[in-house]
Amino acid sequence: MKIVEICDALRKELLNTDYEYGFVVDGQIYKPNMAGGFDAVFYHLANTISRVQDPEVTKKEKEGTCIDAVLVMRQILDACCVPSKIWLTHHKQKNKVHPILPFEAEGKIVYLELTPQSSKPWYGKELVYDDEDAFLQAQEKDGYEI
Repeated sequence: MKIVEICDALRKELLNTDYEYGFVVDGQIYKPNMAGGFDAVFYHLANTISRVQDPEVTKKEKEGTCIDAVLVMRQILDACCVPSKIWLTHHKQKNKVHPILPFEAEGKIVYLELTPQSSKPWYGKELVYDDEDAFLQAQEKDGYEI
């Protein structure tokens, strides 16, 4: 498959399709309430009862974390026989972690950010690298450790 076809398939599922940040446990949906700032109750639940969801639950409920969105993307890529790797990034300066899913197509490495609540300027746009080393160097340049 061509890069554009793969990215279009991923965007069709995850971009502008009402996915929201949260999680589902035993059929109950949990979402943060940011009206009063940081939601300590949601954060506590996310760290105590949340677990990685089956991608089918994420797709059905349109509710998930960045991890869940990456697993939905992985499911789509696997169905298309597109090689991919799940990586965990750590932003040194902000001390935040985030999963990403670069994939291989047309002899290139492609990174497409489609996780809920992403404020990255490249959200929804594919970033294409010559190889995995170039991808890793770009991540490091942007302050991320893999």
